Amino acid sequence: MARGRPSLAELPGFRPFQLATLTEHVPDGAGWLFEIKFDGYRCEAAIAGGQVRLYSRGGHDWTDKFGFVAPALAQLPGSALIDGEVCALDDEGRSDFSKLKVSLDGKKPLVFFAFDLLEQDGRDISGLQQIERKRRLADLLAGLPEGSPVQYVDHVEGNGQQFFEAARRMRIEGIIAKSATARYYGGDRSTAWLKIKSVQRQEFVIIGWRPPDRGVTPVDVRALFLATFEDGKLIYRGAVGTGFSDRDRRDLKDLFDTMSGEALQVSGMPAAERRKCQWIEPRLLAEVAFTEITPDGVIRHPSFKGIREDKAATEAHLERPGR
Repeated sequence: MARGRPSLAELPGFRPFQLATLTEHVPDGAGWLFEIKFDGYRCEAAIAGGQVRLYSRGGHDWTDKFGFVAPALAQLPGSALIDGEVCALDDEGRSDFSKLKVSLDGKKPLVFFAFDLLEQDGRDISGLQQIERKRRLADLLAGLPEGSPVQYVDHVEGNGQQFFEAARRMRIEGIIAKSATARYYGGDRSTAWLKIKSVQRQEFVIIGWRPPDRGVTPVDVRALFLATFEDGKLIYRGAVGTGFSDRDRRDLKDLFDTMSGEALQVSGMPAAERRKCQWIEPRLLAEVAFTEITPDGVIRHPSFKGIREDKAATEAHLERPGR
């Protein structure tokens, strides 16, 4: 008997993502696949019979925000659950987080970079080897036209250091190394996936903001005070005052006016900065690039890249090699 169009209930459900562990060195030897590290929002695409649902890292339905890529995904045959990253691209074709944050209306151009396949035609294939999952994903996406907003993420086998150096010359954030024979470890920060960064970058909890010096107008945000959660406690990580457009500063001020809160217990925050801080509820994340972390855990030469909406504030921990 011919099978009819699947119902919405037959769409694969969200599954916790596998996360990569930060490391300082590119792994050598056989058995590693190397991919570009993209600068966007992690996304799972559930498809079935022309229907599409797009999940954020937290498992929320973000089909409306990522909707630009949905029509292309709807053309894929059968049912599948695909892991990937939604990105906006700059004029040189690189993923650009600052552009992404203003492109989440479902209409502005986005690209879904697909790099793993967890389910296919009702079957859980997460236990298959990485190289086999990628082979099946490449076959699934092979029929999409050139220029499609859904792109297969290719890889190189071996030569990881050369691949990393090429990524750095292209001013790409970094690379991901994946064990060719490993299964998919959903919900874990696994050493089967390693991330090697050419530029240090991560998200921090915004705990407050600094207004302009007295007498300076207009009144807007001059800097953000940042922290991370470690063992349930807020630890101070410094302040960022660069990387903002004039509109960013005004928009952040309007947002913070709705979030003002009481002074927070933040370990390591200097008294002088506490006096300047206009406190807010610690539930927003800022994506920040920086050059290094000082021995006392404060970031140096930070630059603001945007607000992240796809993670909970409690997920913000200081990234160290091996974590």
